[in-house]
Amino acid sequence: MRKFFKLLFIAVIAISCTTSQKDTADIIYKNGRIYTVNESQPWAEALAIKDGRFIAIGDNDDVLAFQGDNTEIVELKGAFVMPGVQENHIHASSEGQTIDMVMDKLGFSELATPKEIQQAIVDYAKEHPGDGWITGMKWGNAHFPEGKPHKSLIDEVMPDRPVILLDETQHNALANSKALEIAGITKDTPQPATGVIGKDPVTGEPTGYLAEAGIFEVYKIIPQPSLEKMKEAILLSQDIVLAYGVTAITDMSSNSVSLAAYKALDDEGKLKLRTDVALAMNSYLLGDPDPYQVLEEREKYRSRLIDPDRVKYIADGTPMSGTSIMLEAYTNNPDDYGIWTLTDEQYNALPKDLAMGLQLSIHSVGDGTTRKVLDQLEKARKAHPENTKPIQIAHPIWVNKDDLKRFKELNIIAEVSPALYFPTGLSEACKPILGEERVNQMMNIKAFLDAGVTVSYGSDWPAGTPTANPWRAVEGMITRMDPDETYEGKLGDPIDLETALRIITMNGAIAMETADVTGSIEVGKYADMVVLNNNPFELVEANKESEIGDILVMRTIFEGDVVYDRHVEISSLEVIDIEITNKDLDNAIDAAELNLIIEKDLVADGGAHQCIQGVHEEMGPGSENAPEDINQAFSKLHDQGYEYVRTARKIFWAKNNSEYWIQWTYKDDIAVLWAYDPEIKEVVEVLRVRENENENN
Repeated sequence: MRKFFKLLFIAVIAISCTTSQKDTADIIYKNGRIYTVNESQPWAEALAIKDGRFIAIGDNDDVLAFQGDNTEIVELKGAFVMPGVQENHIHASSEGQTIDMVMDKLGFSELATPKEIQQAIVDYAKEHPGDGWITGMKWGNAHFPEGKPHKSLIDEVMPDRPVILLDETQHNALANSKALEIAGITKDTPQPATGVIGKDPVTGEPTGYLAEAGIFEVYKIIPQPSLEKMKEAILLSQDIVLAYGVTAITDMSSNSVSLAAYKALDDEGKLKLRTDVALAMNSYLLGDPDPYQVLEEREKYRSRLIDPDRVKYIADGTPMSGTSIMLEAYTNNPDDYGIWTLTDEQYNALPKDLAMGLQLSIHSVGDGTTRKVLDQLEKARKAHPENTKPIQIAHPIWVNKDDLKRFKELNIIAEVSPALYFPTGLSEACKPILGEERVNQMMNIKAFLDAGVTVSYGSDWPAGTPTANPWRAVEGMITRMDPDETYEGKLGDPIDLETALRIITMNGAIAMETADVTGSIEVGKYADMVVLNNNPFELVEANKESEIGDILVMRTIFEGDVVYDRHVEISSLEVIDIEITNKDLDNAIDAAELNLIIEKDLVADGGAHQCIQGVHEEMGPGSENAPEDINQAFSKLHDQGYEYVRTARKIFWAKNNSEYWIQWTYKDDIAVLWAYDPEIKEVVEVLRVRENENENN
């Protein structure tokens, strides 16, 4: 069945009024279903903004009293509005997927089979000839016994060129024999104290599997991104998260180059997110040789939007590598309780960090790891009661019931990630290692809430999750089932929608110490908010929770300014229909994610905009940057009567973590987008865009 998506336009009208200048709003949004996440005033139908802050919230009549001569009125037409999302754990720069993209590294989906991974390596090598390093991500643990692939996977197709690939968690990696050789890793290489170098139990030869500090033995010899590349990656990450309604982020495991990049972008007026930058403290994270020297100089990075006071420790890794301490032994090895990844020096530095006024974020997965972390944090809190900043424990997947109350007592926030609270390849990989009973209680959000613990949201993208989409996460919180329907069953206990929305908004602001200025829609706070295409409360009421993950953000507002707008602003049209013609895109979220990637084509850079306006130039097929076989495939469209609107370009699509060449064409007053399918080596039609004369369709 063909599916259509309406991109409705928000009408902006200037209306005169005699309200005094000091009370007049710059902009008023009216006739909406506004969920404020403010317990004293949870709902409103209008709001007014002046100088980037909310000055009035209530019913239409009350708010329209703030209308002035130059006030813009936005007609919401009943659209759902809520505060912007506070993203407490993302890798937007140094460890992120976007840095891999701007560095042109190899990328493939965690759903890729071993054969597909091999083919991806071969294809990448053809497009990037030579003998240089091949690096990238992200293989899925569920495809390999106990989540541990062997170097032969890569050696079979790429024996003479060094290759290292991270897994979906970014805590484990696979290197081929050539990479191990260059790094000097042999059977005689000792195990790092805070990591793993996989070795054959019989021969002692390295298997290519690396975890935590073991990865550093290879990564330390690979060139790292420049300041300019880091800025490019941050801007790309910003574009992605703004389209998901995120208005604040904590960028985890960053370094001094990340900090300098954020500050430069802010100075250039390009940063549109409230940002905590968490400095990596584990040396193997490719952080700074002396992070405390960076922290001593952190004031030079501080701005109204940038907080450089946060540090990130990784106390353990993942159960797949045995780098998480469990209170009960591993199911697959009754003598093994796991190791952790903090040195004694780092463990003992936690009180020092509080004395410096720093805010701590600590990755802690195992219940044994978390207990050790809590013990030290309790000592640190007693020694430095003056530091009242909330501490964040990331991914507390398993926590003993006796330790839950300690989170609240020590002002520790439980930061939860979506890949860990519904069935995924990670939970499947953990079953033979920890047993089904423990896996079924992964990330028990409700247990934290019942204990009075503040819970916040962090996607951890790209680690462990294919997308930074928070609506997919919300669906997972209230159903505890896989929104992608790839894995069956559920994990843990569901929570209600109101709580889930508070977790991704107000609680995130509490974690970032910005709850006085953002996180809810209240008078005096910054106007950080989103307009959605669907009301999640209505979906829950209609028993359509499974559609929450398909919600689209129509507009993201940061400090009163529109920083993302899905609407196609073409003056002669009020409605455009996008017809999804590719059978592989036959659902809303697939189409939405693809549309997100090509949206600049749809709006500003040509593409459908040019097509519908009838503006098309003499343009040849493909691109001078595209391989010849791709250009030849695109050239066949001319024989079918299509005109080329612009040169082909390469895009990255989050759905399957892959790159595609796309090209816009024009025929019979319809814009058609084509993509080159590398499997069949032909171009396939993706979607059509046409003017819709009946806006009520």
